[in-house]
Amino acid sequence: MTKTSVLALAFGLACITPGIAGANLLLNGDLDVTYQQEIVPNFFLPKPANWINDGTRSSTGAYEDEMSSESWAGPAPTPVTTNGANSDDWGVFFKPFSGTSTNLATGHLYQDVAATAGTVYTMTGWAGGEANALMQDAVFAMEFHDAAGGLLSQVSLSLLPTLVTANGQAFQYKLYSLTGTAPTGTNFVRVRASMINAQSNPLGGGQAFVVDDFTLDAVPEPGTMALLGLAGLAALKCRKK
Repeated sequence: MTKTSVLALAFGLACITPGIAGANLLLNGDLDVTYQQEIVPNFFLPKPANWINDGTRSSTGAYEDEMSSESWAGPAPTPVTTNGANSDDWGVFFKPFSGTSTNLATGHLYQDVAATAGTVYTMTGWAGGEANALMQDAVFAMEFHDAAGGLLSQVSLSLLPTLVTANGQAFQYKLYSLTGTAPTGTNFVRVRASMINAQSNPLGGGQAFVVDDFTLDAVPEPGTMALLGLAGLAALKCRKK
């Protein structure tokens, strides 16, 4: 193989790898596209399309008003996107104040994506909070499930250590990231944002917990990249003949 061929192969693999690793696997990752969800009879609020929300209170059970999509909830420094209604940049507003000390509120927002065992996945997302948001925890997580929906493993990150730390940005927004490898038997990965055991703060004041602009990227296992390299070598050899 000539030096030129080696350089061409290296360049080709360099071009292929970012393409494999750089595509956002989530649908509506920016949360801009919404639909109308009935909260109580004849009262509707927007929720993010392609995502599933699950709200429960510790005493009274399931409810729908644990979160809603809001056009004010995704300002800079989150990426400015205009894919929503009226070209607005939408985010999701979790409502800690929808719980009480005796009826704690938990809300999950998640999306399931087909996944492959051995692949490294990286999730990123923006989160922010107002100073008086009162929760046991606020979490970003990736869950790896088998074909029957069973949980195989998960990677989670508590946001509370820094969620409301002042940084001069709207809602103290910050970018968070977590990475995990899909274990043997993985069928899909669940990207999740959660509000855990929240309640109204008796001090009042701003109590929002907001999230926006999620990504999920995949990096194939080393064996896959090796096969790509072998395929490239074979292609060059055939071309030389």
